[in-house]
Amino acid sequence: MLKREIIVLYYGLKDKRTSGVPKMTALLAIIYLLSPIDLIPDFIPFFGYIDDIVIVPLLLNLAIRLLPRQVREESLIKASRSHKKLQGFFILIVVLLLGLIIGLFFLMRHMMDVR
Repeated sequence: MLKREIIVLYYGLKDKRTSGVPKMTALLAIIYLLSPIDLIPDFIPFFGYIDDIVIVPLLLNLAIRLLPRQVREESLIKASRSHKKLQGFFILIVVLLLGLIIGLFFLMRHMMDVR
Protein backbone atom coordinates (compact mmCIF):
# COMPACT_ATOMS: atom_id res chain seq x y z
CA MET A 1 0.00 0.00 0.00
CA LEU A 2 2.77 2.45 0.93
CA LYS A 3 4.65 1.64 -2.27
CA ARG A 4 1.60 2.57 -4.37
CA GLU A 5 1.11 5.79 -2.40
CA ILE A 6 4.73 6.77 -2.99
CA ILE A 7 4.27 6.23 -6.74
CA VAL A 8 1.05 8.29 -6.70
CA LEU A 9 2.86 11.01 -4.79
CA TYR A 10 5.74 10.92 -7.27
CA TYR A 11 3.43 11.50 -10.22
CA GLY A 12 1.41 14.08 -8.30
CA LEU A 13 4.45 16.12 -7.30
CA LYS A 14 5.76 16.13 -10.88
CA ASP A 15 2.51 17.69 -12.12
CA LYS A 16 2.67 21.43 -12.75
CA ARG A 17 -0.78 21.98 -11.23
CA THR A 18 0.48 20.89 -7.80
CA SER A 19 1.06 23.75 -5.38
CA GLY A 20 3.99 24.07 -3.02
CA VAL A 21 2.16 22.82 0.08
CA PRO A 22 2.09 19.10 -0.90
CA LYS A 23 5.67 19.38 -2.13
CA MET A 24 6.81 20.87 1.17
CA THR A 25 4.91 18.22 3.15
CA ALA A 26 6.58 15.41 1.19
CA LEU A 27 9.96 17.11 1.58
CA LEU A 28 9.37 17.44 5.32
CA ALA A 29 8.65 13.68 5.53
CA ILE A 30 11.90 12.87 3.72
CA ILE A 31 13.91 15.29 5.86
CA TYR A 32 12.40 13.87 9.05
CA LEU A 33 13.18 10.32 7.94
CA LEU A 34 16.82 11.15 7.17
CA SER A 35 17.39 13.60 9.99
CA PRO A 36 19.30 12.49 13.08
CA ILE A 37 16.95 14.68 15.15
CA ASP A 38 13.75 12.84 16.15
CA LEU A 39 10.92 13.45 18.57
CA ILE A 40 11.95 10.24 20.33
CA PRO A 41 15.68 9.44 19.96
CA ASP A 42 16.43 6.24 18.01
CA PHE A 43 18.69 4.82 20.74
CA ILE A 44 15.65 4.23 22.99
CA PRO A 45 14.70 0.60 22.31
CA PHE A 46 11.50 0.07 20.32
CA PHE A 47 10.07 3.57 20.91
CA GLY A 48 12.92 5.27 19.07
CA TYR A 49 11.73 3.93 15.72
CA ILE A 50 8.00 4.21 16.39
CA ASP A 51 7.99 7.92 15.60
CA ASP A 52 9.62 7.22 12.21
CA ILE A 53 7.13 4.47 11.47
CA VAL A 54 4.17 6.70 12.36
CA ILE A 55 5.13 10.25 11.41
CA VAL A 56 6.63 9.64 7.95
CA PRO A 57 3.63 7.71 6.53
CA LEU A 58 1.27 10.26 8.06
CA LEU A 59 3.13 13.12 6.37
CA LEU A 60 3.18 11.26 3.04
CA ASN A 61 -0.54 10.54 3.34
CA LEU A 62 -1.17 14.22 4.11
CA ALA A 63 0.85 15.23 1.04
CA ILE A 64 -1.29 12.96 -1.13
CA ARG A 65 -4.49 14.39 0.35
CA LEU A 66 -3.22 17.92 -0.32
CA LEU A 67 -2.82 17.20 -4.04
CA PRO A 68 -5.56 18.72 -6.18
CA ARG A 69 -8.34 16.17 -6.73
CA GLN A 70 -7.82 15.93 -10.49
CA VAL A 71 -4.05 15.56 -10.12
CA ARG A 72 -4.51 12.87 -7.46
CA GLU A 73 -6.91 10.90 -9.69
CA GLU A 74 -4.61 11.15 -12.73
CA SER A 75 -1.62 10.15 -10.62
CA LEU A 76 -3.51 7.13 -9.31
CA ILE A 77 -4.24 6.03 -12.89
CA LYS A 78 -0.59 6.52 -13.90
CA ALA A 79 0.59 4.59 -10.83
CA SER A 80 -1.70 1.65 -11.58
CA ARG A 81 -0.47 1.57 -15.20
CA SER A 82 3.18 1.57 -14.21
CA HIS A 83 2.72 -0.91 -11.35
CA LYS A 84 3.74 -3.97 -13.40
CA LYS A 85 6.85 -2.27 -14.77
CA LEU A 86 7.92 -1.06 -11.34
CA GLN A 87 7.22 -4.43 -9.75
CA GLY A 88 9.55 -6.08 -12.26
CA PHE A 89 12.13 -3.37 -11.66
CA PHE A 90 11.99 -3.86 -7.87
CA ILE A 91 12.35 -7.64 -8.28
CA LEU A 92 15.37 -7.12 -10.53
CA ILE A 93 16.97 -4.76 -7.99
CA VAL A 94 16.39 -7.24 -5.14
CA VAL A 95 17.89 -10.11 -7.17
CA LEU A 96 20.92 -7.99 -8.09
CA LEU A 97 21.44 -6.90 -4.48
CA LEU A 98 21.20 -10.49 -3.26
CA GLY A 99 23.72 -11.52 -5.92
CA LEU A 100 26.04 -8.74 -4.80
CA ILE A 101 25.75 -9.76 -1.15
CA ILE A 102 26.38 -13.42 -1.96
CA GLY A 103 29.34 -12.47 -4.15
CA LEU A 104 30.83 -10.31 -1.38
CA PHE A 105 30.32 -13.14 1.11
CA PHE A 106 32.26 -15.60 -1.05
CA LEU A 107 34.93 -13.00 -1.79
CA MET A 108 35.44 -12.31 1.91
CA ARG A 109 35.48 -16.04 2.65
CA HIS A 110 38.11 -16.58 -0.02
CA MET A 111 40.22 -13.71 1.33
CA MET A 112 40.06 -15.18 4.85
CA ASP A 113 41.17 -18.62 3.59
CA VAL A 114 44.19 -17.16 1.75
CA ARG A 115 45.75 -15.86 4.98
